[in-house]
Amino acid sequence: MECRSIITPRDLECMLCDETAEPKPLPLSLLKEITNDFSPQKQIGYGGFAEVYEGILENRSVAVKRMSNTYEYEKEYVREVECLMKVKHKNVVRFLGYCADTQGSMLKYEGKLVMADVRQRLLCFEFVPKGSLREYITDTSCGLQWRDRFQIILGICQGLHYLHQNNIVHLDLKPENILMDNNLVPKITDFGLSRCFRPMQSQTFTVNIRGTLRYSAPECGNGEITHQLDIYSLGIIIMEVLTGENWYQYDVDMYKVGAP
Repeated sequence: MECRSIITPRDLECMLCDETAEPKPLPLSLLKEITNDFSPQKQIGYGGFAEVYEGILENRSVAVKRMSNTYEYEKEYVREVECLMKVKHKNVVRFLGYCADTQGSMLKYEGKLVMADVRQRLLCFEFVPKGSLREYITDTSCGLQWRDRFQIILGICQGLHYLHQNNIVHLDLKPENILMDNNLVPKITDFGLSRCFRPMQSQTFTVNIRGTLRYSAPECGNGEITHQLDIYSLGIIIMEVLTGENWYQYDVDMYKVGAP
């Protein structure tokens, strides 16, 4: 259900300004208010699982991620919140809160009105203004100085190391999931496919490893999830930052690596 506590846009802005503030449940009404009821004019991105909107506060902005198919991707949503609640690092996009709202609504089905549960699943983050790393690694890295490329690579490595130190495997590391701030500081985002390991756990298995084929290690086909999968993705990203070229001939989202 929607969070019942009263949280205003000003409260959210205070959270944004306070680096020590912890993520908290946010009311759906607040997220609707700051995105003008999820207006198309406020949409700043979209993907297979969600749409992203800019939320306007008094002096700052936030990013609001709204799940597009809440029944099919409920596990991904819960997994993403689980991972995000554990992390706070300069090279990981800051997580401010979540909204898990379910309301009964009368809907038409086969000519009849039926009562159905309507789910809303949303996440709220700091707004990172300079787009994704993808925009910086074409045309020989868009003229970036070598020191800038080094700092970008270093930041990604530090963010990924922090995640692994906190038992999180990202599983979809790619330039589109690395955002850049005004100072070209990279911030890892999109934890919908990530896995949180238990302490001392080093691997797990699954029948499906989702991700982007270009950045996925060949061994993904056996269903084994380890930290090494992220290291492979990191290596591809480093080569692309250094050369401005794509290092794989395919660029397709996959549902299972190695599937016929």
